[in-house]
Amino acid sequence: MERIVIGNVISFVGAVFLAVSCCANTRKKAYFFQLMESSALFISSFFFGAWAGVSTLFLSIIRNILVIKGKFDKRMMVICTALVIICGIAVNNRGLLGLLPVIATVQITFSNYYAQRLKAIKISFFVNVVIWAVYSLIIHDFSSGITQTITAVLSLISIVRMQLEE
Repeated sequence: MERIVIGNVISFVGAVFLAVSCCANTRKKAYFFQLMESSALFISSFFFGAWAGVSTLFLSIIRNILVIKGKFDKRMMVICTALVIICGIAVNNRGLLGLLPVIATVQITFSNYYAQRLKAIKISFFVNVVIWAVYSLIIHDFSSGITQTITAVLSLISIVRMQLEE
């Protein structure tokens, strides 16, 4: 029980970074806050014993650093995607549920490469946060699950506002 409480405290910090990333007004800021979120959730995943999450989040940290530095090219996208699939499946200890972090990370990795406009990035974040919210709630990461659900709503509002401004 103590591990779940510690994991929830750490993941709450990550969830706050996720919420901020969905409201960021530049691509670089959005990815910086995604990096911070991935780092916190990477640590919290140890407390939940969610090894597919640990592996995919570690690779997400590397990917986000590459995106921020402008070094995330097609080659890196392919390498990151392959590593996420291989590592995520290899350490998966939760059956089909353990595939959700793999799916979410592959989805956001493709988006990191293909989505260049802020609106596309925000839509990608929205899809991603919904997948992670489901996963988080099932592994008892309630602080992330609840915050990710709220973040999904905030992200959707941000997307609608952008659409109305166009």
